[in-house]
Amino acid sequence: MRNNLSELRREAEEYFRQVSQDLNSANEAYRHILRMLDASLATGDYTELLKLIPYMEEAEGHVALQYIGKSHRLLRILNIIKLELLNGSRPFCHECGSEKALWEKYMLTLFAFRRLIFRLSEESISEAAVYLQRNPLSPLAAYIMTQGELLIPDQDFYETLEDLYWEIWSPGEMQQFQALRNPSASVPEHN
Repeated sequence: MRNNLSELRREAEEYFRQVSQDLNSANEAYRHILRMLDASLATGDYTELLKLIPYMEEAEGHVALQYIGKSHRLLRILNIIKLELLNGSRPFCHECGSEKALWEKYMLTLFAFRRLIFRLSEESISEAAVYLQRNPLSPLAAYIMTQGELLIPDQDFYETLEDLYWEIWSPGEMQQFQALRNPSASVPEHN
């Protein structure tokens, strides 16, 4: 019994030593990610910005994904931007000149989405609609954010987004959004 306890104690000490070492590496990697993000956004250099994806997924930045929860959202944002650029859409980071502005836009957009989903009052729905119209998203961003954040929206939420963006999204973007949320959807006529 004593050998088992001392072995468990040794394993626990080794585990916590490794976690401590990894946390230092994770914090340094995350600081590097934020510096690169800030510099890329300040200059509008999307090529440099997108270099963060492989850094976080495969290189030294991967340890940040293991230990820093906020880095998962950041990777989601970067992948949204990458898909938007490949699709020829205006990127989510448009008009975000800093890491702080990017986080603010993401969090305020999530907040607006939650207001539309929970429908607590007409005022909250109206405020969310105004924010989303003033800060339009691509269909890719809208869909990926709702799915990635596990918001579990209902049909009303998607229809509200379609109504909000009917005059902003092109017919192709509307089709894209409907195909993303429902692969068998077709574009309905809008009144």
